[in-house]
Amino acid sequence: MHEALALLVDLEPEHLQSLLAAGSERELHREDVVIAEGEHPEHLFIVLEGLFEVRLDAAAGHRLGVLGPGELLGEVSWLEQRSASATVRTVEDGVLLALPRARLQQLCDDNPALGLALHRALGRVLARRLRERSDELALRTMEPTTVEGLGPWKQLSPAIDQLKGLMQQAEQATHGKDAVPVEQFVDVTHQGLGGLCDLLTEHLGEASGIDPNLADEVGALARRELHPYMLLTRIVERIYTKPRGYAGDFLTIEWMYANEVATASTAGRLIDTAFLERPAARAVRNRRGLLAGEIANAVKQGGQVTSLACGPAEELFDVFASLDDKSVLKATCLDIDLQALALVSDRRDREGLARQMRLEQANLVYMATGRAQLDLEPQQLIYSIGLIDYFQDRFVIALLDWIHERLAPGGKVVLGNFHPSNPDKALMDHILDWKLIHRDEADMNRIFEASSFAAPCDEIRFEEAGVNLFAMGVRR
Repeated sequence: MHEALALLVDLEPEHLQSLLAAGSERELHREDVVIAEGEHPEHLFIVLEGLFEVRLDAAAGHRLGVLGPGELLGEVSWLEQRSASATVRTVEDGVLLALPRARLQQLCDDNPALGLALHRALGRVLARRLRERSDELALRTMEPTTVEGLGPWKQLSPAIDQLKGLMQQAEQATHGKDAVPVEQFVDVTHQGLGGLCDLLTEHLGEASGIDPNLADEVGALARRELHPYMLLTRIVERIYTKPRGYAGDFLTIEWMYANEVATASTAGRLIDTAFLERPAARAVRNRRGLLAGEIANAVKQGGQVTSLACGPAEELFDVFASLDDKSVLKATCLDIDLQALALVSDRRDREGLARQMRLEQANLVYMATGRAQLDLEPQQLIYSIGLIDYFQDRFVIALLDWIHERLAPGGKVVLGNFHPSNPDKALMDHILDWKLIHRDEADMNRIFEASSFAAPCDEIRFEEAGVNLFAMGVRR
């Protein structure tokens, strides 16, 4: 996710400015072809808005994936100086930053340090993509016999078979003349998923000491075995297929907040119900109340609040509902996804909060590189949840610098991050393909010290499940 943003943040400021100055914005419409398979693209593209699908025309239009804001297009063709190996077209209206290939090459020739930094950064991006493609290939082709002699698979396969058998039994028992209520299978499904999560953590988790490549190999097989059942769900299926380009999109979070299951399949309902009771899902719901409390405190200090990567912004609506005088809270909601903002906009207008809530499509590429400015009054609170888990430390430090500049004296920042103690990390990594960067208290203190806050966190709190930490700092 957001690989172009990670790439740009890795560059030195002078290199970055030279690179961005070479580009120009290009607006596209649904079904526009950006790169055609077999042709030589004239640009390297960075996605600023919208979604773009990658397909192999030579393989009957096989879909390789969907790329969203902050992703790169055409970088392999530029590096290899060869024709494109896939076709890229828009899924919805979008905006690209187009960097001419010839100009990029000239910049690299004229400035070897820039060229070296750019190629190193692209190498990291491509290495990550290669690992992901390898996992996908293993998912399609691996047979149980290839790893059945390995200890981890021997431990996992009985629990997977038990869960699959339970789903088959539930489907049969809840249909027909003598059908029983699906609720009779809820507890046992929850226990089955919980047992599998424990085994995944024990045998594939970081504390297991297993080689990461072997863990990915065994995890890919486990994912394939459970794949048909994941596709019967609503929430788990959306996390896995990532229709907005990443797992924790605004609608996924909205459904997790609602804590409701909506699928016709018995197996799908049972798996979604069990997943929603897992600590990671409960942590997402719990953070809503914790943040509402921070927003309420900010109202007492002046009421200027900004949410970065706001998603459905439920915590803001919770606070507005509690206020007799809505005018005491002025909220700015930033998100890179226009559909997320559309969801918030519709609810804002229905509840008569148009004057209290400002919505901004925030291009993180431009914001993190200083190319775009956002006119904000000094803020009493700026917070972000579900964002920094996707990014390396350097971006988080740059984000904190940006936040520090926009806080009023005494203003607070709150950044949420999954903690390494998350008991569902192995489930998220290997079954749901929801890979996040987990950070502990020492990590957050180190990041805050390296930023403009220049000090450890003033406070670190946890929601009730103890899975999400919230690092807080005050501008002095």
